[in-house]
Amino acid sequence: MKFKTSLFSILILMASFTLNCGKKLHFSMVTSTSMDNGLPFLVLDEKEWKAEPGAEFVKLHFYADNAFSLSQVSIQSCNGDFKDRIAAYVNFDEVYASTDIEKSNSDVIFDPVVQARSVTLNFQRNQNICIKSVKFYDEKKKSYRTFSPEIVSGKVTASETAVPEPTYSVMNLFDSKYENGYSSVKGGVGVTLNFEFEEKQKISVIKIWNGYQRSDVHCIKNGRVKSFLLTGDDGYSAKINVEDTMGSQEIQLPTTFKGKKLTMKVEEIYPGYKEDGIVLSELRFGHDGDWIAFDTLPKSKDTASKNFESFTKASLRMVLNRGLTGREVYAVSGEETVSDQPTGADNQVPIEETMDPPTSSDWTIRLRSDGTFFLEGSTARTNYDAGEESSNRFYGLGNYEVKEMTPGKIQLRIFGFLRKQTFTNFLDYGGGDCNGCGRDCNIVKNPDPNNTEKIFQEFVTLQIKGKQFYLINSKKTDNLDFSTLELNLE
Repeated sequence: MKFKTSLFSILILMASFTLNCGKKLHFSMVTSTSMDNGLPFLVLDEKEWKAEPGAEFVKLHFYADNAFSLSQVSIQSCNGDFKDRIAAYVNFDEVYASTDIEKSNSDVIFDPVVQARSVTLNFQRNQNICIKSVKFYDEKKKSYRTFSPEIVSGKVTASETAVPEPTYSVMNLFDSKYENGYSSVKGGVGVTLNFEFEEKQKISVIKIWNGYQRSDVHCIKNGRVKSFLLTGDDGYSAKINVEDTMGSQEIQLPTTFKGKKLTMKVEEIYPGYKEDGIVLSELRFGHDGDWIAFDTLPKSKDTASKNFESFTKASLRMVLNRGLTGREVYAVSGEETVSDQPTGADNQVPIEETMDPPTSSDWTIRLRSDGTFFLEGSTARTNYDAGEESSNRFYGLGNYEVKEMTPGKIQLRIFGFLRKQTFTNFLDYGGGDCNGCGRDCNIVKNPDPNNTEKIFQEFVTLQIKGKQFYLINSKKTDNLDFSTLELNLE
């Protein structure tokens, strides 16, 4: 009888423990716009994680494997209270909330409860960010038990890679960033992806995000993989088929791979309707419910180091990981001699002489050390002859490529996703800069001419003159409605 009572008590305790320890919540993708000491998966394991010193508008992106009920997000800092509020965006821009700066400034409350697939935290003007943990709470205000992939070391190569390499490197398959991905050069059939693990692995399932999932526009215009031939250690061979769908998909292997070296060769593709080559967004390897991903921190830090070096050579290092805001100008302010120009810098700022000044102009651009950018702006112009005023608002996310540096000046190619809205009823993005890495859906084949979304590129020059910054549009395309912006640090 005592044995039965003891057994019953143990069962009750086990059941109570199971109920109180929270539901499981898996995140295969977690990333940030700025990283210093490690990948941001650390915050899910309650381990200290830091962004780069001085970085502002840092964002943490969490992508859950499955939708989940969300009532609260709690962020624990290593450095005491946050000075600025933290903005939170659910499912990119479906739901917006923020911390209460008058209270603890570390909790974001969602009332009513939301169904989340992704959560983005924007730390605004908080600097020197150090996080101890990020916790998510269900509809009953109980914290989830969070799980993330095991980060492993090894070598990843591809038989060919498109340029620029930082944006299309095969290592991007593990960086949790939709704005990056792996891209071949042309065609795609016969391209090989080679994975060499430091430790022997068991792989029975592959999770893949097929195509360029930065947006529907990017995905449909670029080629996707239809099938892979897998070969590896000990004569391993298997063929898998890949669905042509957005989001992640899990593909079971016919037999489990065991070893250190695995090659995935593209056998068939779904052709893009505009671009050559194939693009893959993300990849994870799994076995027995656990996932593994390669460590991308060395590559991220290398990219940041090169961008800091380029902007330093141009005496513009102070703008990285900061924000610039201002307006279009048709005359440069402060024409008097500037004494604190970088040595050898051009003191002249090109202004389009024939340009009619805008009725109103308001622009923000943020260039990040990881090679990404955010841009938001509006321009209104008046045609007095026709008695009409046109207003355009722009919202852009993507990457930049450094083309040339001279003292006080840097030339960039910016490219990615652009939304343009015409008329005066502008979109409300809750302050903008909600994700920086893709959207759930876009207008693709039948766009409203007054509300368009597209893949774009533009060539711009950022120049410093005294304490002012100028962004000059080369106008090789008509994507962005400005000639020269006069900017200040936010």
